[in-house]
Amino acid sequence: MSQDPTAWGERFEPWMRDCAEMVEHGQALLAEIRRIRRSGVGMGGQERVGLVPVMVGVDPVGALIARARLGENLGRSTKSKLSRCGAAEWSDVMAEFGLQGVAAYPNFALGSWWMGLLPGDYGDWRQDYIAILDYSFYVEYNVDTAYGDQNDRLTREILALWDIPALPADLQARRAHVAADLAYFDTKRRDEADTSNLPTTGLTAWVYRDRDHWRDLKAVDSGIFAHYLSFVAGPAGRDDMMLTGLTNDWVDIGPDLRHQECGQSVLALTRGSLVMSDLLDCYERTVWMLNAQWTDTGSVRAERYAACMETLGTCLWQMGNHRQDLWRYYALGFDLCPAAQERELYAVGQLADCYAQDLTPITPISELRLRVPRRDLPFTVDVGGIRHTGTVNLHTAVRDAVETGVLSMAIVEYQFIIPWLLRERRISPETFLNHMDRAYCRHFAEVMRSGHTNDFGRSYGEAVAALVMEQWWHGMYFAIGAGSLVEAQPDQVAGDRMHGAGNWSPPG
Repeated sequence: MSQDPTAWGERFEPWMRDCAEMVEHGQALLAEIRRIRRSGVGMGGQERVGLVPVMVGVDPVGALIARARLGENLGRSTKSKLSRCGAAEWSDVMAEFGLQGVAAYPNFALGSWWMGLLPGDYGDWRQDYIAILDYSFYVEYNVDTAYGDQNDRLTREILALWDIPALPADLQARRAHVAADLAYFDTKRRDEADTSNLPTTGLTAWVYRDRDHWRDLKAVDSGIFAHYLSFVAGPAGRDDMMLTGLTNDWVDIGPDLRHQECGQSVLALTRGSLVMSDLLDCYERTVWMLNAQWTDTGSVRAERYAACMETLGTCLWQMGNHRQDLWRYYALGFDLCPAAQERELYAVGQLADCYAQDLTPITPISELRLRVPRRDLPFTVDVGGIRHTGTVNLHTAVRDAVETGVLSMAIVEYQFIIPWLLRERRISPETFLNHMDRAYCRHFAEVMRSGHTNDFGRSYGEAVAALVMEQWWHGMYFAIGAGSLVEAQPDQVAGDRMHGAGNWSPPG
């Protein structure tokens, strides 16, 4: 890559322009959200965003919401409550990788020192620098809950890591992207702090008038700007930035309702509907957009590789981090997997193929369908003291990776086989949850080691991506999203995190 600033700037001008526009659109929508929160005025006139009551149907999803309103989860909410791992396997990983302070939390460790390396933006020290930028994002996003009164000192120390002399121009641009993103989050967090005493009903959602402006807000809200120069330029790259957040939001629908999260993208795409058919429409289209990152023969598109790894790496990060109660949600909604799987989950489409400008759902004109090559993978696993054996039909990239030792069978068991056993009613929800809670620290250690052992090569990345896509194609994320609605009850704005006076400012 040329280090001549003029040549570099001309080559990457579209990405720089897109970054500026995304941040500008996100900040403009935040300003409207702040005004609405303070005035209490809903959507009307020419506002680009509004707060509306959700629509609930007489269907299985509505039944889950009714259980929430009766207080079934006893006020429990775990979103953004960070958990340490006490298992010996995780302690070994901490020692091996030198993980200290907040880096000892699996949330931070996997988000930075695994996901930050997974896209393969570079093959040298520059990839480590990107991981540092990712780490800065995680610290800013969670520092209030992680370090309390020490957060100012910690933030200064983290920002000092940015100051490497004579950085190449492309890394300077990536740093500028992250600085812009953190400025957005600083605005958002301060706005939330100012209104965090406001009560919520748990049944109101933020909706948007314009598809592309909403997409840009979600792109900025996703925190992946350190990798944006590795995405394709133009609308497809901006769509991919949005997708990293949309996939994350499927596990957070209920908690986001509870805390009136303005960036909840599933509810933005359903325009405030929790009717099961509308949620299924959104799930179907989410998968279509994920499919657009793949070739029609079931491999990751080379030009979309970094975006695909960030999007699906986020999904694997969710599965074990205990930031959310994801597996508890799945245990509540696993019966809904077949409803999602009955939909057309192999069509392909970009955002504009799936939604009109006003966010009305549409169907892609193209008849292209993804063909997924699959092979049977035999398994033997002990759950709750009982041995289960059988086969599951999974993407050949997963089967090949297990056979060659690129991916451990333990990761496949945790991510797919044991949830599949619950769906097949071969284990009970109680047995399932007991197993997943006991295994989650060990799973984190397995994932962390697997990436570094395989030097985050393409065969490893494709296997991880294929495994996560199998979860989407089997309807697991729809079940998780529906189950998350156990959290849809009254609380306070942004009550899922503590708020300080603000502790970040861009480096000079």
